[in-house]
Amino acid sequence: MHIRVENLTHVYAPGTPAARTALRGVNLEFGPGERVGIVGPTGSGKSTLVQHIAGLLVPTAGRVLLDGVLAHARTPEARARRHQVGLAFQFPEDQMFELTVFREVAFGPRHLGLDESEIAARVRWALETVGLDPEVFGGRVPLALSGGEMRRVALAGILALRPRVLILDEPTAGLDPRGREDILERLRAWQEETGATLILVSHHLDEIARVVGRVIMMAGGEVVNDGPVRQVLCDPEGLCRANLSPPPGVVLLEALGAAQWPVRMDGWGAEEVAAEIARTWERIRKPDAEPSGS
Repeated sequence: MHIRVENLTHVYAPGTPAARTALRGVNLEFGPGERVGIVGPTGSGKSTLVQHIAGLLVPTAGRVLLDGVLAHARTPEARARRHQVGLAFQFPEDQMFELTVFREVAFGPRHLGLDESEIAARVRWALETVGLDPEVFGGRVPLALSGGEMRRVALAGILALRPRVLILDEPTAGLDPRGREDILERLRAWQEETGATLILVSHHLDEIARVVGRVIMMAGGEVVNDGPVRQVLCDPEGLCRANLSPPPGVVLLEALGAAQWPVRMDGWGAEEVAAEIARTWERIRKPDAEPSGS
């Protein structure tokens, strides 16, 4: 699905003393099959933007097009497009209400009018995709699960709808480091398998950068940077303008550069930074090592 955001502006409570502008003339495009991260501090407009993409809000000005169709329109064609966009809010487990995990994940597919065999197949596939054994978890009560397990069940419920676009708002909130790494790797595998568009909203820059290829940085309701992961995350000045902390690897390389180490500044991942430090150390010590070996 091709998504086009044109001059999008959104004002909450317009015409009242509580009026607040969340988006200011945002222009963006998302191509089919892209993996995109949207980052920014609290109040930067990230969540408002993705709710517009899902057709949940009506713009104050501008528009969002899903394959050329107005996202928020009340037409059969627009509704069909919106049904192809899956959006999970920051704590999707708060919306659970079914008595078993199977019924929770089956809720969406059942309302698509699918037959029971197709529903069962989708539930099994979705639970396996998020790392839950259907035989073990299918009959459990969702609200009796751990926070991480509930997060996976909520995600499975969206995946069972087979969306063409999946938007996740803070998908790893509340998960431990191992859980965060696992769910992100599973999302990457799902996207590669399905070719769907994946949009991750987060303030954990180094975390989502392992999954996405492009990062959109927001601040004050505007897009302040948009480009490949390396370009955006290795720009300390741009991160500072958005009131975001650079990834630890970037901070370390900046500190070494300030100490006159001839390090390259275009890395950010832990392995990449470690390799650069090792290469630089060898270059520094080599002139002294050569005479002693001659």
